[in-house]
Amino acid sequence: MKKIVAIISLLFLIVSCDKGIEPNPEPVDPENTGIAGTVNFLGDWPSGVARTHIVLFKNEILSEADFFPPNLSYVSNEIDSGTVILDYDSRTNNLLDVNIAPGTYKYIVVAQSTKEALSLDRKDWFVVGVYYALNDNSKPGSIIVNEGRMTENVNITCDFNNPPPQPPGG
Repeated sequence: MKKIVAIISLLFLIVSCDKGIEPNPEPVDPENTGIAGTVNFLGDWPSGVARTHIVLFKNEILSEADFFPPNLSYVSNEIDSGTVILDYDSRTNNLLDVNIAPGTYKYIVVAQSTKEALSLDRKDWFVVGVYYALNDNSKPGSIIVNEGRMTENVNITCDFNNPPPQPPGG
């Protein structure tokens, strides 16, 4: 009988001890989810460029087939030619007017096109700046976007005299 009482007491203790008096989590505002940072443009802007945008991809562009709309998660408003420094915030600078979903993103770039119309053909775009993880310019950096929070310091340098490697398909 003592064993049964001890087991019931232990089960009651385990079930009733969840998070104790831990404070409730802060409410999450999905409208506050996004990325922000600064883009620095170095050198002279190339001639013939019609469009420049910050583009966020869920996955890396490992082949031309990876350049497709479901992999495309954010496109900034058009960046004016001749811009030297751009501070951006995906909540307010968003061409597609679609909030960035929480998750991990593997490829954030500044891309340019000579086409006036917005094109979804990979061959129409060339990358002029890539987001790299801090202290690692050997490969594109990943970022994590949490619901209700801004991922800040997603900073990109576009050096027109030293363009980054182009993803496949260009």
